Amino acid sequence: MSGFIRERNPLLESSQFVKGVGPSRQVLLSKLGIQTVEDLLGHFPRKYYDRSRIVKISGIDMGGEVTFVASILAVSSRKARRGQSILTVIAGDETGNIELVFFNQPYLEKRFHPGEKIVVSGVVSMYGGRKQMISPEFEVLSGELDRSLLHTGRIVPVYPLTSGISQRMMRRIISSAIEKCRGKIKENLSPRIVLEEDFPSREEAFRQIHYPDNFEQVERAIRRFKFEEVFFLHLLLKSRRNNILMKKERPRFAPPHKMLERFLEELPFSLTGAQKKVLSEIVRDVEGKGLNRLLQGDVGSGKTVVAIASMLLAVDKGYQSAMMVPTEILAVQHFERIKGYLRNLPVNVELLIGSLDAGTKREVQKKIERGEVDIVVGTHALIQESIAFAQLGMAVIDEQHRFGVKQRATLGRGKLLPNFLVMTATPIPRSLAQTVYGDLDLSVIDELPAGKRRVRTELVQAEDREKVFEQLENAFQSDKQTFILYPVIEDSSRENILSAVEQFEYLQHERFKEYPLGLLHGRMSFEEKHKAIELFKSGEIVALVTTTVIEVGIDIPNANILVVNNPERFGLAQLHQLRGRVGRGGDEGVCYLLLGEGVGAESIDRLRFFASTDDGFRVAEEDLRLRGPGEIWGFRQSGYPSFKLLNPLTDEDIVRKSWEESSRILSQDPELKSGENRLVAEYFYRYYKPKMELAEIG
Repeated sequence: MSGFIRERNPLLESSQFVKGVGPSRQVLLSKLGIQTVEDLLGHFPRKYYDRSRIVKISGIDMGGEVTFVASILAVSSRKARRGQSILTVIAGDETGNIELVFFNQPYLEKRFHPGEKIVVSGVVSMYGGRKQMISPEFEVLSGELDRSLLHTGRIVPVYPLTSGISQRMMRRIISSAIEKCRGKIKENLSPRIVLEEDFPSREEAFRQIHYPDNFEQVERAIRRFKFEEVFFLHLLLKSRRNNILMKKERPRFAPPHKMLERFLEELPFSLTGAQKKVLSEIVRDVEGKGLNRLLQGDVGSGKTVVAIASMLLAVDKGYQSAMMVPTEILAVQHFERIKGYLRNLPVNVELLIGSLDAGTKREVQKKIERGEVDIVVGTHALIQESIAFAQLGMAVIDEQHRFGVKQRATLGRGKLLPNFLVMTATPIPRSLAQTVYGDLDLSVIDELPAGKRRVRTELVQAEDREKVFEQLENAFQSDKQTFILYPVIEDSSRENILSAVEQFEYLQHERFKEYPLGLLHGRMSFEEKHKAIELFKSGEIVALVTTTVIEVGIDIPNANILVVNNPERFGLAQLHQLRGRVGRGGDEGVCYLLLGEGVGAESIDRLRFFASTDDGFRVAEEDLRLRGPGEIWGFRQSGYPSFKLLNPLTDEDIVRKSWEESSRILSQDPELKSGENRLVAEYFYRYYKPKMELAEIG
């Protein structure tokens, strides 16, 4: 795209040179992420005051904000106690008078001159039988309702601020930026899209979102900028996917799939309808365009079996497969499970985790490089520089949100581009999946296997803790096992927060001293964690006192009870993952949410909803509604832009339209070279292509 004309673009200039900014205020604007003129224009209002309706002074109601036009009748100032200054302005129209009072703002006296007209907005009160406004917004008029008004007499923007920048100051600065760019703001969408979607021009959209003529124009401008936010992200993700496919060969796996057929025949159970549907989608992809798919499925829905089947598609054709998981405990568990499932198939499965001794690790790495390993299960150890696959044809990434964007893509750095299956047990709506994972196709397992029981959840007040302990004692006597979970490892300085280490000592040596308990938390070594889990799995301990280290993938069939202490400290999606650790053996599971003391009504309502359903999709949607899509997993993913206006949960129509438009454009014009897409291409290559390397697969 080197042929673009490089004319001076005022949007790219430093915001320091906008009238009213300068070096010192630029330091303050930087705290708001504002560096350029375009950043200023993109600093959108968080709400608006409707000060466009003008009333007469006689018709003013007490207590609500009103706007009126009046003449200045008198101005006086005086000193009050403790040196406080009071400025009083008497203003009036043909229907009556009102006092405007300003405290400790003596400099304003120079702004008011008897005989001039002003427009005023504020809240009216009565004082000494007179109507009064304290520190109202005002502007002196040079003409009747001068259209250059910024602070009143119109729909007025209210901005996010930082210390040292007032609303009046921000309005003046952004108004100056709009004036500076008048007639110079280029389009970045094709004329067809603008026409079909009834968008205002980009310049008009900036003007209307900051100083709108009416609220209808505000909505049109906001819709346009929401579309921009997701449209260029979709182009970015899909362009990167296309670019990689152009540079690297992705292996295809033609039928027949004999190893897969044999695997399915030897399974001791039948796949659910949902599993079969997803597997057919995967087979279709690997036979044709290649696999690049996000697999969503609730806790216990059978994603692992689908993952094994997918890896066998590659192994059957002479390629290697890798499964990358976030923790060593989960890696060991998957390794053992996969070996068990494939014990009658000629498949060499290896484990690669950081805690292996150096000699074993080197030997596994050599076998991978020589092509002697068919399936390798591992953690971040799979993406170290020392790892070189002979022919990696399938990469499965489990609990994908726990990996950074670049980390996941490192699996595809070899000569071949592997087929990717990315899995999550945190269901998210399609519109959000298309936003965060815009380069992945989506599959959903929305059915639990036959015999899989739901988990009953009870909300328990802090004073009823002993009743829960009695239930645990009954369970121990019936050879049932329990997880007892705490939010922190050791003593917390915060009141009413229980810790795992301290409570383990109490439970083992006082409350349950007749029963063997174990301790598991994130600061223990891998060997210590593995030993605790093995003792629990073998039944040598009846309860595991633990933290959220058990959140992902721990599978103990005999564990039927989970006690979550201080559940108000956790998000709903995380609680659902934790709840999925019990009831996995076929018997009913029970989850006790043991509240801390002094929990607020809002938290209790949230937890009551959680206790009312164990449908992971409902839980995830409520969690997203409460926490917002930007915090879907409790942290923002590196490499993805945050949205200023778009909410993928509520703006599904915009996300869908963007998805369709980006697909349409790239299918017809992959390199954005056509005349229709010239404006799109210029903006995309200037602002988004530098981010391309961050938009990794998955």
